[in-house]
Amino acid sequence: KNSFKKVMDFVEGCKDEEGNFRVVLKPVASAGSEGVFFATNEDECKKYYDEIFGSTNVFGCLNDSVLIQEFLEGKEYVVDSVSVEGVHKTVAIWEYDKRAANGAKFVYYGMRLYESETGEREEALVDYMHKVLDALEIRNGPSHGEVMWTKNGPCLVEVGSRPHGGEGTFVQLVEQPIGYSQLSVMIDAHENRHKFFNLPRRPERLKAHAMEVCLVNSHEGHLVGLANEKLTSLASFQDVEWKVKVGEHIPITIDFITSPAAVMLMHHDREVVERDQEIIHSTEGLMDVKRIAVNHL
Repeated sequence: KNSFKKVMDFVEGCKDEEGNFRVVLKPVASAGSEGVFFATNEDECKKYYDEIFGSTNVFGCLNDSVLIQEFLEGKEYVVDSVSVEGVHKTVAIWEYDKRAANGAKFVYYGMRLYESETGEREEALVDYMHKVLDALEIRNGPSHGEVMWTKNGPCLVEVGSRPHGGEGTFVQLVEQPIGYSQLSVMIDAHENRHKFFNLPRRPERLKAHAMEVCLVNSHEGHLVGLANEKLTSLASFQDVEWKVKVGEHIPITIDFITSPAAVMLMHHDREVVERDQEIIHSTEGLMDVKRIAVNHL
């Protein structure tokens, strides 16, 4: 249970020689960047602290405390693992595509299954994340770690003793490229332990490339139409999960929770996947939104 004074005490340690700072405030327990704010002055810290403290998070729980972290500059990754008796197997590594949009700094534009040319970054991420799991004594079960790759290497953002979320859409995006998923490995950890222990420490070369693309809506209103054919015609299209139905209210996208849809892409050619995700984000008319009129008094 913290107080705003503790927030500012932490900020003092984040200031540079000129007194400038960049921090992130967020709920202790939430998901999808809900309630995650970027602050650079005391007024912003107080504003976001008040917005988080005492509110109800996406899980329906009261936010009775606020977490503050230093802002990390770099590329953010997800390291999904399963552990049995302290033996860790990383089952997928993802690279986030988060951008500033609609007044929010951390809007999900997508998440791609990650593979570098040399595998060096994957090795470093896995080494780091397994040490984090050891330090936190997470010895059994799934884990979902988020790590920022900074100029000094990997740095932990957060880790949860839970599987990857996102409505479980990750499963269909990894089974063909990798050959197994966090879900199947969790089952093997209970039913076929020999299969678990025979898995590599991390996935080997991908057999296909995959990405979950999040749609971003810029206007609040009501969804009156969809153009699914513009998605299904893409070469790498696999599936689409609409979170909003025609006739329902559609909010402005400020985090993963308010993204109206997730589009699953997969293809043996990485360039096809990247081209298709660019088409999705640049195509107008995917959603027909009747805007809510704003009264200017």
